[in-house]
Amino acid sequence: MYCISVSFKKSPLEIRQKFAFLPEEQKRFLSYLQKQEAVSGSVAVSTCNRSEVYVTGGKNAFQAVEDSLSAWKGIDREIIKKEGFYYSGKKAVRHLFQVVCGLDSMVLGEDEILHQVRAAYQASVLCNAADGEIHIVFQEAIHCARLSKIRTRLSSTPVSIGTLAANAAEKYINAAGRKKEGKAKALVIGATGKIGSIVAKDLAAKGIEVVGTQRKKHQGEEIFAAQKGKIAFVDFDRRYDSIADMDVIVSATASPHYTLTKREYEMRQKGKEQLLIDLAVPHDIDQTIKESKGAVLLDIDYFSALSEKNGNIRIKEAEYAEGILGECVEDVMKKLYIRDFLKEWEYTGKEPKGWSWKMVYYLKETLDSDLFFEVLQKLKDCKE
Repeated sequence: MYCISVSFKKSPLEIRQKFAFLPEEQKRFLSYLQKQEAVSGSVAVSTCNRSEVYVTGGKNAFQAVEDSLSAWKGIDREIIKKEGFYYSGKKAVRHLFQVVCGLDSMVLGEDEILHQVRAAYQASVLCNAADGEIHIVFQEAIHCARLSKIRTRLSSTPVSIGTLAANAAEKYINAAGRKKEGKAKALVIGATGKIGSIVAKDLAAKGIEVVGTQRKKHQGEEIFAAQKGKIAFVDFDRRYDSIADMDVIVSATASPHYTLTKREYEMRQKGKEQLLIDLAVPHDIDQTIKESKGAVLLDIDYFSALSEKNGNIRIKEAEYAEGILGECVEDVMKKLYIRDFLKEWEYTGKEPKGWSWKMVYYLKETLDSDLFFEVLQKLKDCKE
């Protein structure tokens, strides 16, 4: 297997954009790539942080990918060589496993890359671009990612400020018993912003009724197309009118002024128990509100400290995930070596003796993949 990778590790966004593929373009590119003599199978992975082309085939596979990218994207080959990471053999397989497991991501352990790689593999299958080796390696990589998520806390330990805020809101609502009563409600001030939209989506996914503010009618509503009907909007200037019904209030804006002041808040809150979350710098919420009866206020410092703590947990969990990944890579490499070994026997038209297969599978369980490969090569020589 061979891989050329252009990612955030070396290339800025303006370079990565040149290598990106839209879904339909991705399929056409695979069809084009499959026409190259040196290519047997291919997968193109394209995300905002990376574009990678995996191919199987002959020794000229790298050149075939370079030529294809250059022709298809109009990118000079020297730029491809400068910006790309080149992997082959076991290193290419290991790189794919690291990518799928989220160990090569900008956000360590993120989940989205698994879905993106699975979609890329499925596109390859639909284009008849996946050969036997592609099937084996990508299926095993996806299985390894799932295994890593089950056995470690890498993905289940959130570090996103928005996700941590939504989790804190859910915990508060559950402790108050509001969700069981079917009355859980949250106001997100700044719902159409980067952090606010994450919070609003996460809260809606948890079954909490969300009201978001907007400064202009229909502003930012396209962000919540997938949550249509789960998130309602009110004008920013009428935000105080919604306070009395809320269990949680989150504010995440870039406003130079307070979005909630103590006086205006208490006039509507009237002592109702509420969790207020301030994710802005400088503060959105008047910090003296924490003195108001029934109000609990958490600010950005609280969530930043929690994010840092969880980040350290993720780093430790990543070490465990690397161990799982190492075992999976060893296993898939041995499967590929046995597959190639069996092909050699088939070409001769002879059947390997029973004792030889027993020995091969015994060695598979006792040797690492590199030594196992060397032994199989010796057996091939003896056969000849």
